[in-house]
Amino acid sequence: MNCGYGEKLILYFYGEAGEGLKAGVEKHLPVCAVCRGELAALKAAESRLSERAMEPSASVTAAVMAAARAAVSGRRGFSFSWGEALLSGALASLMAAGFFFSGRAPVDLAWNSRVDSGLDSVEYSVYQAQSDMASVSSDWEYKYSELEDESARAGMNAEG
Repeated sequence: MNCGYGEKLILYFYGEAGEGLKAGVEKHLPVCAVCRGELAALKAAESRLSERAMEPSASVTAAVMAAARAAVSGRRGFSFSWGEALLSGALASLMAAGFFFSGRAPVDLAWNSRVDSGLDSVEYSVYQAQSDMASVSSDWEYKYSELEDESARAGMNAEG
């Protein structure tokens, strides 16, 4: 049976329900056995979760700390190994050579690609739109200045 109180019951359980919703749920609980069962299940789940300690036991903590101390006891500060240094240098050289030689492509390859021509058409469209907008605003300014001139002439004719 689905009485529609599922989310309301959760809000009620966590104390997030407003006064009206809280009163409605409290009025509904004595009538609905399903909701009472769900509320009991929520309470049981919360109690089981709160029973479990979130921190590891003292024996586990002691064992981890002992293993960490044993791992670092033989090392003091920075350690240097010629073998690791040479291997790192050789790998870095190989990577640099790979990048150097993989970048060798014909110069005109990028200029003849379809991507470049597509970008050119987009760029042209942007410039065309900017040009159209500039011409519209210049037309507006021209017509506005004509109106100002006519207004000034009308003012002179009225005074003179």
